[in-house]
Amino acid sequence: MTDRANAPGRPKRSLAQNFLVDPNIQRRIVSELDAREGDAVLEIGPGQGALTGHLVGRVSRLTAVEKDEDLAGALRERWGAEPGVEIVSGDALKIDLCQFARAAAAEGCDLLAVSNVPYNIISPIIFTLLDIQPAPKVIVLMVQHEVAERMAAAPGGRCYGALSVGVQAAATVSMRFRVGRMAFRPVPRVDSAVVRLEPRSASPRRPSPSALRQITRACFNRRRKQMGTIARTAPEFRRSGRAVLEQLGIDPSCRPETLSPEIFLQMTDLLAHDPDQPTGA
Repeated sequence: MTDRANAPGRPKRSLAQNFLVDPNIQRRIVSELDAREGDAVLEIGPGQGALTGHLVGRVSRLTAVEKDEDLAGALRERWGAEPGVEIVSGDALKIDLCQFARAAAAEGCDLLAVSNVPYNIISPIIFTLLDIQPAPKVIVLMVQHEVAERMAAAPGGRCYGALSVGVQAAATVSMRFRVGRMAFRPVPRVDSAVVRLEPRSASPRRPSPSALRQITRACFNRRRKQMGTIARTAPEFRRSGRAVLEQLGIDPSCRPETLSPEIFLQMTDLLAHDPDQPTGA
């Protein structure tokens, strides 16, 4: 007797699955990738194949990574034999996604990435994709509308925070269009939005993403405090905080949400290269 709760294609609450069923939205998302015949596409969380079906046969290489083994099996039965299509069963947060970027580069393909991100793992998936090296040319994500606003927010705005800094430091961000909740089954409680990211070229002078996130979290966890107070009291700044603010011309009375991603990058770099910092700081 078939277990209907675990039948292939039925949403699983444990995986926060909401399947995109609106074909017009599916096509609009794929069009944001601007995928061409010689490209390679990495799709995270293909689900029932809403976007996969629009990509098969359109690009040279299509790799779809699906955590749900039942869905992965169904996708493999449907498209696994197609030339250039690979269905990978596994957790994208645990798989080395750089292997797919290297394979694309070895074949002379530009890598593009696309994902309908489950709401319960939005931030980890975003930064996992941004950490891929060689970096994808374009990343198109469908996320909760509130998260899209935070990703694209400008300094000084109510939505600007650690996520804004982390994403904008690594990529140019543009929110493309809103997606109503009725485009999904089951219907979620919130609306979504599609965001397009164009990762910046890696620079050896830039601090590591993990170091940047450590500093931005230290600041925005204290966002109501002035930078002078944060630099003096936050453990992440150690003894160098006030000196770094002076070197960058940062007003100690300002608050974190007024500082640009570039200032956070410079601040992180100076803290990381301070000879007075303890090892591992």
